[in-house]
Amino acid sequence: MSVIAIPKPLREKLGDDATDALVAVLGKFEQEAQRGLATKEDIASLKLEIAEIRSELKLLKWMVGIMLAGVISLVIKAFIIIN
Repeated sequence: MSVIAIPKPLREKLGDDATDALVAVLGKFEQEAQRGLATKEDIASLKLEIAEIRSELKLLKWMVGIMLAGVISLVIKAFIIIN
């Protein structure tokens, strides 16, 4: 948690109770803001998930390519080469 410094003129205008309340509100706001940030562990797990997706997409690309080659060979055999 960071240190919140309230300038002297503002402390004099607000008073001790209001200054303490303001510091508490700002501290709570900072905690809420920190809760929404990604941690190093979040980023590392996201990188692992992306790597898994990339490997699955690479496999899928090869499977589709082999399937298309088979379909094209059947079309060529059926319509172009007459036995």
